[in-house]
Amino acid sequence: MNNKNKRNEGLKRSRIAIYSVIFIIILIIGLYFILSKSNNVGVAVGDIAPNATFTLINGTKINLYNFHGKYVLLYFIVTWCETCAEGLHILSQIIPTLASKNITVIVVESYNDLGYQGIPLNEFIKSYANSNITFYYGYAN
Repeated sequence: MNNKNKRNEGLKRSRIAIYSVIFIIILIIGLYFILSKSNNVGVAVGDIAPNATFTLINGTKINLYNFHGKYVLLYFIVTWCETCAEGLHILSQIIPTLASKNITVIVVESYNDLGYQGIPLNEFIKSYANSNITFYYGYAN
C-alpha cells in the first residue's frame, strides 16, 4: 500500500505540474493577444484615412489625399470573384444616389488579383457595372 500511495502521490504531482505549465502557457498567449491589440494601428470611424495611391485604368495616378474633405467609398475587388461582380452590379445601380450625396466611388482591383487569374479590369467593369454611370476604377499599387 505504501508504494501505491507513493505512486499516486507522484502522479498527482505530475498532473499538477502539467496543468500548471498549460495554465502558464495559456496565460502568456492571452496576455500577448490582449497587449498586442493595444498596439494595433488602424483607422476609426471619423478618422482621416491614410493616403493611398491608385492607378486608374487610363494610367492616371490618383491619391486619396486629392479627395480630402470629401466622402469616398473604396470598393476593393478581384476580377475572378463572383461576389465582387454581384457587388459591383449593385453598387453601380446606387452610384447616382451616392453621387447626389457627394460620395465619390473608387473601384480598386486588388494587386495582381491576389495571385489568381481573372479577366482584365476593363472587361470586368463592362460586364458588371451599369454603363450609364461614371466612377473611378483602377488598380492598387
